[in-house]
Amino acid sequence: MNKFVLPLLIILTIAVAALFALHFKYHTELNRISSQVIKDDTISKRDLKIAYVDLDSIQEHYDYYKEKMTDFEKRKEVADRDLNGAFQKIEGERQGFIQRGNSITQVEAENFQREYTRKMQNLESQRKSMENDIQSDGVKTMEELRKKINEFLQDYNKSHGYSYIFSYSSGVNFLFYKDTIYNITPEVVRGLNVAYGKAKVKK
Repeated sequence: MNKFVLPLLIILTIAVAALFALHFKYHTELNRISSQVIKDDTISKRDLKIAYVDLDSIQEHYDYYKEKMTDFEKRKEVADRDLNGAFQKIEGERQGFIQRGNSITQVEAENFQREYTRKMQNLESQRKSMENDIQSDGVKTMEELRKKINEFLQDYNKSHGYSYIFSYSSGVNFLFYKDTIYNITPEVVRGLNVAYGKAKVKK
C-alpha cells in the first residue's frame, strides 16, 4: 500500500504548488490592472469640483432666449388679433342675420346655422393649429437652448476642470441645497452672449 501513497503525495504536492503559483500570478496581475485603472482615472488626479448653472437666470439674461421669447409673444399677438378679427366678422354676420327678424324663412335659418357652425369650427381648427405651431417651435427652442448650453459648457470646462456641473431651476429643482460660491451662471451667461453675438454677425 505504501508504494501507492508516496506517488500520491508527490502528485498532491505538485498540484498545491501549481495552485499557489497561479494564485500569486493572477493576484499580481489584478493588482497591476487595478493600479492602472486608478492611474488612468482623471477624477483620481484632481480634487472633486462641482458647480451649478441657474437656468432661470439664463432665460432672463441670455440674448438668444430673450429674442426667441419676444418673437413668440409677437406671433401670439398676431395670431390672437387675426383670430379675434375673424370671430368678430362671423359674429357680425350672425347679428346682421338676426336683425332681419320675422322675414327669415325656416330654410334660410337652417342654412345660416349650418354655415355659422362650419365657420366657427374652421376658426377653432385655425386656433388649435396656430397654438400647435407655436408650441412646437417652443419645444425646438428649448432643445436648441439646451444644446447651446451643453456645447458651451464642454468648451468652458476644458479650462475650469469641474467634475460635475448641475442645472438648477425653480420649476424643476433636484438640488436640496446650493452654495452660491459654486454658481457659475454669470460666467456662462456672458460666454453664451458673446458666442451668440459672434454667430449673429456671421449671418
